[in-house]
Amino acid sequence: MGLRSFFVRNKALFYLYNLLNYKYMEFEKIKDFVKANGLPSYRIAQMREAVYVKGISCWQEASVLPEALRQKLDKEIKILPFELVTLQRSKKEPVFKALLKLNDGNRIETVLMRPGKTWSVCVSSQAGCPLGCAFCATGKMGFKRNLTAEEIADQVLFWYQFIHKEKLAERISNVVFMGMGEPLLNYVNVVESIKNISNPDFLGIGQRHISVSTSGIADKFINLASDLPQVNLAISLHNADDEERTALMPINRRFDLDDIKEALEEYLARTDREVFIEYTVIGGENDSPAHMRKLGKWINSIKDNYLLHVNLIACNPAVGKASAPKEAIIKNFAEALQGMNIGVTVRRSLGSDISAACGQLAAQPVRRRK
Repeated sequence: MGLRSFFVRNKALFYLYNLLNYKYMEFEKIKDFVKANGLPSYRIAQMREAVYVKGISCWQEASVLPEALRQKLDKEIKILPFELVTLQRSKKEPVFKALLKLNDGNRIETVLMRPGKTWSVCVSSQAGCPLGCAFCATGKMGFKRNLTAEEIADQVLFWYQFIHKEKLAERISNVVFMGMGEPLLNYVNVVESIKNISNPDFLGIGQRHISVSTSGIADKFINLASDLPQVNLAISLHNADDEERTALMPINRRFDLDDIKEALEEYLARTDREVFIEYTVIGGENDSPAHMRKLGKWINSIKDNYLLHVNLIACNPAVGKASAPKEAIIKNFAEALQGMNIGVTVRRSLGSDISAACGQLAAQPVRRRK
């Protein structure tokens, strides 16, 4: 049995194995390249600036480097660990979606959107997804594999390059882990990718501008509170009835509403940070007055629930058999939660014309009183 196989069979040690063997994106390779070729150390800083400040997409664009060095770099070191297959641009909103091919042939999608004055990037953490939620197209693909920390963080770098190439003035200010896959089932790589995205020497996006959305992998909440206390946590709930939630989200058999509640209370106690409860409203499935009351009751049963804020999202009818609710129902849902003293925002989808509806624009939230 190889060393890696041993650690894979022993999950506690596997976490340590990943941390010890992790190298940040391509820059460890660049350091090795500089040393192996007898180059002066200042070349490392020049290469870092070319990639993370000037947003080059190939080494030939790094004009500060000698031509011979650029040619050698182009042959030996790829800036990104994937290649672009297709790029779609919404005709209605400032939204772009990229289909990327990984080095092993698997494909992922990532989205760039501008809900306000600056850009946000929606990244994927897995190729496919193992959870099979009834209303999610990604789950129907099945699970291919976890993405590496490099493959996750470089989705942001890809869009950074795109913004520079297109000469878009605004910067990337937010990153949301709401793309393909369940982030907390790829915990080690997601944590490392966030540390790299927020590293001021690289992408430098503050952790308070990074959000991780989970279907409720409750046993990772405390780890997240310890490892990334400044990152925003969003929990995709979608139903406050265990039996109905299991039908929508099979993961509820492993982590039910009581499990999520217990872990969430501990997370809130440790971080004192606002947590978002994501609730996709599906016509005829989870949009009745009874569902509104159950959600409010569940939230109000949680200690420190003034830190919880609900995001209501109309279901995309293009996914499976799920149907979009009427606008009046969304409005009634929001008013019902507000009447129970629960903070709520109705979010609208962006980029639905290119199937990139994970992009959402928030209205002015109604803040909950402490």
